[in-house]
Amino acid sequence: MKIIFFGSPSYSCRVLESLLSSTNIVQAVITQNFKNNRVAKTPVGLFGESKNINTLYPEDLSDIKLFDILQSYNADLYIIYAYGKILPSEIIALPKYGVINIHCSILPKWRGAAPIQRALQNGDSKTGVTFFKVDESLDTGAIISSHEYQIKDTDDSLALQDKLTQIAINKLEDAIELNLKASNFIDQKNLNASYAKKIQKSEAIINWHDSAEQIIRNIKALTGWPVAETELFEVRLKIWKGTAVEYNGSDSPGSIIKFNRDELCIVAGDGAVSIEKLQLPGKKVITARDLFNSNSSFVHKIKQYLGK
Repeated sequence: MKIIFFGSPSYSCRVLESLLSSTNIVQAVITQNFKNNRVAKTPVGLFGESKNINTLYPEDLSDIKLFDILQSYNADLYIIYAYGKILPSEIIALPKYGVINIHCSILPKWRGAAPIQRALQNGDSKTGVTFFKVDESLDTGAIISSHEYQIKDTDDSLALQDKLTQIAINKLEDAIELNLKASNFIDQKNLNASYAKKIQKSEAIINWHDSAEQIIRNIKALTGWPVAETELFEVRLKIWKGTAVEYNGSDSPGSIIKFNRDELCIVAGDGAVSIEKLQLPGKKVITARDLFNSNSSFVHKIKQYLGK
């Protein structure tokens, strides 16, 4: 099977690597072009180049030159995993067996850019991977196959992305075979659809008036980027891991109520949040114990505030 792969972030590289180790032939890689944003090449672009694959960084998918290049490959199949752009109909029509998109949700739930993050924010008990036929709209094509995953309490967005990517790798060859048979595809029920809008950096600011449970959901969802954050004593902290705990006192949301070798505890709108892993500006991620044992002025301010 002659394949052209579309992808951009680092986790897409794993799917591309699995294709390279299969009997399929990867003719080319298409990845996003970030020249206008002064960003380095995408991880998929760098990976493709390192494997000596023809790697393209189109600025405009409607460019006739790109169309001519893709047409010249006469590919059997295009596979997309987190490319970041919607393909125009002219490109979708090129490969003999169409275009397969790998999406990290059980469609039609959480169509869009951030299905993993929105599932975690929403407190979903399960998610999964869907292989579907690409059409001209966003994540609306017929389903080839889908595979559920039960979300664990320990899963954050990075862990979940890793696990779902592995499911995608494990089930990719089966999806390619099912696509060849071109039967038993399932049309999506649009009435059951929900949309996972792109994560905005402004969402990282913790609202301590939210419930402790919702704050923890947000922390899990935003792990990696942009990372949940709050400001204490004029220091902006990024929160990487925490737990919702009970609290029935009268301190206002955002107040520190406990600081020891195991946790930094802050009041929420309902309950409290025990912070276990955090990051000071310009520093590496540390535990609450690391912070407590440090001799920084920030730590002294917290201890002084608590009367220690």
